[in-house]
Amino acid sequence: MTTEESSSQDKTQNRQPLKLETAEAHWEAVAVHVEGFLEAWESASEPPGMSGHLPESQGTLRRMVLIELIKVDLEYRYGREEEKLSLEAYQSQFPDLAKPDGMPVDLIYEEYHVRRTAGETVDVNNCLTRFPEQSEAIIRMFKLHSPTVSMSFTGQQLTKSFEPGDRIDDFYLMSNLGSGAFGSVFLARQESMQRMVALKVSADKGAEAQTLAQLDHPNIVRVYDQTRLPDQNLRLLYMQFAAGGTLQAVVRAARNSDSKCGQIVADCVADAVEATGVLSSQSASLKDGMAHKPWPQVVCQLGMELAHALHYAHDHGILHRDVKPANVLLDANGTAKLADFNISFSSELQGSGPASYFGGSLAYMSPEQLDACDPGHTTQPTDLDGRADVFSLGVVLWELTYGQRPFNDEAVVGNWCETVAGMAAVRRAGLPVPSTSADPVQQRLLSVLRRCLAPDRAGRYQSGNELAQDLGLCLQPCVARLLQQSEQGLAGWALRNPTIAGLCAALLPNILAAWFNFSFNDSAIRTDLPTAFDAFQNVQWTVNAIAFSLAVILCIWFARPLINALQRVREARVGAPDQEARRRALRLGRFAALLGITEWVIAGLAYPISLHLITGTLEAKWYAHFFGSLLICGMVAAAYPFFLLSVLAVRSFFPALLRGDALTAGDEAELHELSERSAWSLYLAGGVPAAGIMFLLLTNDNMADANSAFALKILSALGAVGFAFALGIARSLQNDIEAFQEAGRLTSHADDDRAGEYGRG
Repeated sequence: MTTEESSSQDKTQNRQPLKLETAEAHWEAVAVHVEGFLEAWESASEPPGMSGHLPESQGTLRRMVLIELIKVDLEYRYGREEEKLSLEAYQSQFPDLAKPDGMPVDLIYEEYHVRRTAGETVDVNNCLTRFPEQSEAIIRMFKLHSPTVSMSFTGQQLTKSFEPGDRIDDFYLMSNLGSGAFGSVFLARQESMQRMVALKVSADKGAEAQTLAQLDHPNIVRVYDQTRLPDQNLRLLYMQFAAGGTLQAVVRAARNSDSKCGQIVADCVADAVEATGVLSSQSASLKDGMAHKPWPQVVCQLGMELAHALHYAHDHGILHRDVKPANVLLDANGTAKLADFNISFSSELQGSGPASYFGGSLAYMSPEQLDACDPGHTTQPTDLDGRADVFSLGVVLWELTYGQRPFNDEAVVGNWCETVAGMAAVRRAGLPVPSTSADPVQQRLLSVLRRCLAPDRAGRYQSGNELAQDLGLCLQPCVARLLQQSEQGLAGWALRNPTIAGLCAALLPNILAAWFNFSFNDSAIRTDLPTAFDAFQNVQWTVNAIAFSLAVILCIWFARPLINALQRVREARVGAPDQEARRRALRLGRFAALLGITEWVIAGLAYPISLHLITGTLEAKWYAHFFGSLLICGMVAAAYPFFLLSVLAVRSFFPALLRGDALTAGDEAELHELSERSAWSLYLAGGVPAAGIMFLLLTNDNMADANSAFALKILSALGAVGFAFALGIARSLQNDIEAFQEAGRLTSHADDDRAGEYGRG
């Protein structure tokens, strides 16, 4: 609908410079002076003087305004039959133009560009000769730029030239939706098609229509076509009408609201719909219950939609380069739509290069994009990629979340190069620390935004899709909590030390079971088979040494892909989503349980066979005694490694491996399998100790022995406590698994909606 919010009436009426209290006011003041000078050129019969349009106070603001006024003056003089002035002539009239560091290089380029557009033969070497002190910057500037058609109209001029009720070509203008620096946007009726469209009226330049024509995505404003009016030097770009206004209105409303929730979006959409004059606010109903969602979830939902849009554009070789709230439109149901690709770079367009389109709004730019705007920096616009757009979206979502941008550094601090260099330095210095929140979604959202706004683009999300997946997972509060807590406390320690944490969870229950089994059998051997006591001692040390050593080796072997993947996560190395590592994480408990039972069963045979071979004889009841007692201990011991490792996987390993990736069908199948096995493990934890006590009572003739009785009491107590512990873990584990499954359904639902939109398109 619109690219920027229109200027307020008091600003356009009062052209006197204001006292500047905020950084943003500096830029607004520059615009006020420039707009006043533009109006003077349009209304005067001869060139107006610039002195009356400059701020009275000396300083960086005056110089910045002077530079912009000279650009306007050059364009009008060369566009009309007026006296042509050189930069040297301007400098003689305004000596502070070249202070403190020489003639501004962007002004040198502007003169070169205007003269070429007017048909003059201009040599870059002439610029180098005239301004030798700027030679290095001139060379870089001319590499950054390629000739484009100069802007002939401003958005304010177009707004005043056309009014609701006018007709332009095939379009009847119904209401003004807004204006920006490059054009004005109207709600219009296309007479030939009898449909409502958003009509952007701008100067006949650029390749926005060709860029947007390549894109067909439900979260990108769809462009129908364009009409050129060469006799008026106008271009009419007509596109899908989004009735809900811009995200800028939502940002402003949220900033002034004490209690934030989705109702803010609903109110802004209703106001925008009502303002169109053709729709009723009653027809505006937000999708998916957005109006009743907490604010962090609303931000995540809008951010996920925009991240998907950026990913789609990037996949088509198109960078947006100007992501900001005013360029995000809202449909009547609250769907976010990315708009205004007028400075985008498309690799599919013939004759275009990224050097022609490195503009954008400075406040939302990434450090590398600001570097590319600085002629004195080695970064070129061709070096930019989609991660610059991810950074800009991060600034938008930060502003939407906290009511202000993370970097309030838009003040004029000198010339152009000094300003953009200073802004880039602020971004690299780090982020502010916002107020803490107990809301797990907001905690996780802050972590996501910090990654979006990483100064080094290697530390950011590497694609819009990665960002969208993380934001989508945050829509489920329980999953957001798990994702956030996987980096903190015991889960965070396990993430940093997965081998130690995994072995402790797998081996500790088995060590306790081995101690109990040894105590029980030691008592029985001392009482009923004293001649085999020394042999029993040797056998138990040998069997345990072999069993535990083999268990450590096999556990590390099974978990090796998981350990390697977690190391990549810790080192923040970017790689393909590792679904095999996630599968191993969710199967850790199952593997440890099966391995434990297998070793306990083998040990149940190894003990009596070894004693038989050493002593030369062993009654059959001892075979049953050892096999039964070790099988019971093994089954009990297997339940607890399953639960401990499963909790470790679901609360630490799996969330860390899931960041930036979608839940796959394989993930959902593994989660379902884990849920079912947790029920069986709970039966083992509760039922086997009771069955074991009964077995030992029936097979041991010496239960009156104090040691044996004590062992059974220990087994009974541990069984009761262990079952309560396992029951609590099982319930918690089940809730976590269901949360991941619900998050998967939410993400799949969003993907299905997008696929449906593609089909309908």
